[in-house]
Amino acid sequence: MIKLSVCITTYKRADLLDKTLASLAEQTRQPDELIISDDCSPDNTQEIVLKWEKHFPGLIYNRNDRNLYMPGNLNTAVNLAKGEYVANLHDADEFAPTLLEKWELMLDKFPTAGFVFNGVQFVGESGTVIYLHDVDPLTPGKDFYEKHMAHKFSSIVWGTVMARRTAYQKFLPFDVNFGFYSDVDMWIRMCQLFDVAYVREPLMYLDESPTKERKFSWEKTETARRIELTNIYRFYGDQPERLAKELAFHSGKVRSIYMRRLLGRIRILDWLNLGEGLAVCKKLHWPFYRPGLVNKDIST
Repeated sequence: MIKLSVCITTYKRADLLDKTLASLAEQTRQPDELIISDDCSPDNTQEIVLKWEKHFPGLIYNRNDRNLYMPGNLNTAVNLAKGEYVANLHDADEFAPTLLEKWELMLDKFPTAGFVFNGVQFVGESGTVIYLHDVDPLTPGKDFYEKHMAHKFSSIVWGTVMARRTAYQKFLPFDVNFGFYSDVDMWIRMCQLFDVAYVREPLMYLDESPTKERKFSWEKTETARRIELTNIYRFYGDQPERLAKELAFHSGKVRSIYMRRLLGRIRILDWLNLGEGLAVCKKLHWPFYRPGLVNKDIST
């Protein structure tokens, strides 16, 4: 029986993947199964994987014959996993040696938890920054959504968690409509039926390599809006009065956030993104934004 599977999706970051696998090799609790899903990398990713093959007896290397992108590659990796618990790790991060051990202990301890996550740290220009959140070891799923994710346009849950296989079976696949941020949507969806476990320790050392996903973009802002709106309907679609209240709050939040971001573009003389933002707002009928005007982009 396979209890713990680890999934790593990767694309064209062989050197960083090597560091991640070196960190994984130091875990006090080794994975029963390690799945590395390579999204058709043009570099020496396969060579790096082969280097670690002897250390991880349960290693499965999958190479897509074409780019599936995120989340297609993540869906592929998770569907290959056979473990009761499935950890999703990034191909550039490093980890405290007890990460997998503590994740597993939390899911063992709290059988109602759909997933477990933890605090993180990274080294920035001003030194090491640690993110720990005021989250209980176990929080009812709906409470977690309402306190930490609803109307936030951001997520305290990093893209890496250990989820219960039964939770994935309820909610897969990751929604391709949300691209790189489909994992945020997945964790919110799990809150509908499962509780959330948390380890209040900085057990991950995040890679801060520049990527286009970390730069400001209206696409990212719009994706966050669509995720928020989609899940408002999921959580409150059968409660008309509560739904109306949440949609009204959502409308105000969108107006506030989009105004701040437009002003931010002016402040730094970013005329290109200012023009794009004005076009986005016009499409949303902003500042008279009403979710009902854009329901056509709601995912099911």
